[in-house]
Amino acid sequence: MHRAANGSGWCRLPHSMVCPARNTLPAAPELTGLRRALAVNTRRLIDSGAFVPPPAQPDTKASATATCRPARPILQLLYLRYLANHPVDEIQCVAQTRRRHRCTSPLLTPETRAGVWTLVPATTTPGQLPLPGEDMAVYSLTGLSYAEQLRWRAQRCPEHAAIPTAADVALAEWEPFDPLVHHEHIHTRLPTLARRRGPAGYGSNAHRP
Repeated sequence: MHRAANGSGWCRLPHSMVCPARNTLPAAPELTGLRRALAVNTRRLIDSGAFVPPPAQPDTKASATATCRPARPILQLLYLRYLANHPVDEIQCVAQTRRRHRCTSPLLTPETRAGVWTLVPATTTPGQLPLPGEDMAVYSLTGLSYAEQLRWRAQRCPEHAAIPTAADVALAEWEPFDPLVHHEHIHTRLPTLARRRGPAGYGSNAHRP
């Protein structure tokens, strides 16, 4: 048992360990060797699992943001729904650069018009069994021009969309969305921290990214 340096009280530690409640030991020359030995012993106990430091407090704000940002969002363009492989703002152009590398530009840029997040019914395609009645969050691009929706489906940044002769170094990563196969990627809330439920029906609760 050791006395905490900050006066907060006593702490009980395994034998031959440095008290974690104490920031530093006095810088006395005769304690240098002892401090080094105790530090090595503490590291050994931590590595062996005999002593586990208290976990860091989770960043609740960051956690809430992460849960509100689908890693694989559902997009709607040209009246079809697709499952993306990356968050909306991280979908990367597939065109080849002059150095024969894949373009690193995203499809969504500050200069281009963004889609909107909206809640739509999680309907199935003809021939499939119906799903339980629920809404799902979809990033809709149907409000964009036909040319812009074609650009998104081709997965090209605005610069390479204007250069049709530029080759692609990767295939477009869109996966036709199937609510039965991809049910784990269905989110029933909009990917925003401020969620407000509007009137029921298609197109309600529209939010920009």
